[in-house]
Amino acid sequence: MIDYIKLNCELPPIEKPLYDEDAETWDLYFEEKDNPHPYLENDLVCLPFDSHGEATQIFNESLEIHTEEQKILAKKLAEEEVGKLKRLPHADDGNRPQGR
Repeated sequence: MIDYIKLNCELPPIEKPLYDEDAETWDLYFEEKDNPHPYLENDLVCLPFDSHGEATQIFNESLEIHTEEQKILAKKLAEEEVGKLKRLPHADDGNRPQGR
């Protein structure tokens, strides 16, 4: 199930598992990932589970994956910023205009 979520859904889930009385399932809602239609909003993806425990487990795993992805993204962005700073001229490297 997690593989399906990673492939088709934006993380994190929209909210904690909700009980659907009509279907007698615990539902997790996600936003659709990679909508190919530029003028249409992303659809909601509803994944039903038979038990609250199973829905909560998938909810928690989804949050953990999202947290790890955010850490990796933050590290990558920080490395890019450091690279940009290294390419800037510094005051002590001889690039200053000569004074009288």
